[in-house]
Amino acid sequence: MRNIMNRALYFYVVGILIIAITGCASHSILDIFSEDVNHSFREVSWGFSQERVELAEVGNRVYERTENALVYKHKINGVDCLLIYTFKDNQLRTAGYVPLTPVMNAENIIEEAVDKHGMPTTVNNAEMVWKNANTVIFANVYDSVKKVTQTKYQHTSGGLLRDVLQQNLARRGKEGVIKYFDGVFAYVDRAFYDKLYEMEFPLSELSFYEKQLMGVIERGRRTVIPGVGTIPQGAIQQ
Repeated sequence: MRNIMNRALYFYVVGILIIAITGCASHSILDIFSEDVNHSFREVSWGFSQERVELAEVGNRVYERTENALVYKHKINGVDCLLIYTFKDNQLRTAGYVPLTPVMNAENIIEEAVDKHGMPTTVNNAEMVWKNANTVIFANVYDSVKKVTQTKYQHTSGGLLRDVLQQNLARRGKEGVIKYFDGVFAYVDRAFYDKLYEMEFPLSELSFYEKQLMGVIERGRRTVIPGVGTIPQGAIQQ
């Protein structure tokens, strides 16, 4: 008799869980196990130590490690990026993505941001900002490289391949020039962001990666001419 009661109780509990998870009763259990619940960015929260962030990114090889930063390689919406975490006093305060190199499809970063967070709180040209009680989110795309092609031919609207090439051709600023883009998709601890407004010299508080994630600095714009070189010589400028 005791075994029968135990089995009945077991199937009753399992049945209740199945009903809850499938949504017949409530979505609350699904919400509890959602990867975004109680997380500020990916699987981490503001204030996490470097050690806790590394545990959250277990399986990913660290690309760069400094006293105040952890950097990984990551692909977001088809764009090869650096995945960056920054710290102060071993507490996480900013994180996000920047393209590994200038690419033609960097606008995919903006698309990812809008798909995930909806319409931004504010828009200024290509810069988009989302704000909530805990986090400020920033996304931006800008052209950083113009490659001048040496050719006697001009580009058409694509001819027979018009539909296939339409997106790429739209990026060509003029005949013989192909543009490559950079961007950023970043998350900032709202408490830290608000604190910056109280500082007399807020830029002195920011590390190099934090300036990059907040859009304070951008990769230096340059023109590449095959056979001539790069004008001016480009690198990320601090």
